[in-house]
Amino acid sequence: MATEEEYIKLLDRLYAKLPERAQKIGSQPLPNLIILSIGNATIIKNFSEYCDRLRRESKDCMKFLLKELAAPGNLDENGQLIIQGKFSSASINKIMDRFIRTYVQCSTCKSLDTVLIKEKKSWYISCLACGAKTPVRPL
Repeated sequence: MATEEEYIKLLDRLYAKLPERAQKIGSQPLPNLIILSIGNATIIKNFSEYCDRLRRESKDCMKFLLKELAAPGNLDENGQLIIQGKFSSASINKIMDRFIRTYVQCSTCKSLDTVLIKEKKSWYISCLACGAKTPVRPL
């Protein structure tokens, strides 16, 4: 049996051989959504930029948000999401936080540096920081 000192030396040797962990996204915070209510419509001005920062397609984020709001909407050529109906910025931010927890954040290391992979009928979150691969429900 190995002594505690030998065990610690082996652990130190193991940790020395492991690659450095990729830096978490904490150094690059997510932009705040710019939400405006104009008439009977709600506009998210920087929606495409926000989705790009999450490494997700705008149409996937839009599909999730519109389904949760139960409202029609569309993306314009400037990357703005126009939603038919008045919605508070708090409710939109809450839904987008849920989207991030479900379809962006790594369940292992909590990093936001992930990509969404679609393989046939299965969807996975692949973490660029720790390498974990987590199955998620299709959008």
